[in-house]
Amino acid sequence: MCPGGLVVPAATAPGEIVVNGMSLSRRDSLFANSGFVTSIELDELENHGYTGIFAALDFQADVEKAMFAASDGSQKAPAQRVDDFVNGILSPELNETSYIPGLISAPLHKILPSFVYKRLRQGLIDIDKKMRGYKTNKANIIGVESRTSAPIRIPRDVQTYCHPEISGLYPCGEGAGYAGGIISAAMDGQNVVKAINVNMV
Repeated sequence: MCPGGLVVPAATAPGEIVVNGMSLSRRDSLFANSGFVTSIELDELENHGYTGIFAALDFQADVEKAMFAASDGSQKAPAQRVDDFVNGILSPELNETSYIPGLISAPLHKILPSFVYKRLRQGLIDIDKKMRGYKTNKANIIGVESRTSAPIRIPRDVQTYCHPEISGLYPCGEGAGYAGGIISAAMDGQNVVKAINVNMV
């Protein structure tokens, strides 16, 4: 979560829309932003026609292209107010944003793959039960922050956490495809360190 932060464009090729969040050192923006993500497993991708070593990369690219197709040909990002997203309603208007290219109202509940939308929707509902007011039309959902973790996973043994073919190599965290953010990367790092300690005994 970025207090006093900005949502920024992060596309790396034509025909895609990707966003990310950041804070300047003073954190003095009027806005805050946070990524809202869900894990996607390889067997799920296979069920949706994505196979092979680049399955997750192909899926990621298709989602980013779908976001671009839902825009106006610029880097204006498709967006929806949070409560409208949960209720599957196209937002008649959007809130002010820190995203400089601007936003365009779009049905993210239809653009996102249905299994991703359903999971994000339920997450928002569950969080709102614990933190009342989290699910509100005073906030925007902007599509799409799709690069929280590497889409290609470096293999590792499920018990030792070591690469199956390279002794002493322990793939870990977001870059290796085992986390989707700061907290999950830290937890993965802890698990790897524990596994290394066990292996050294």
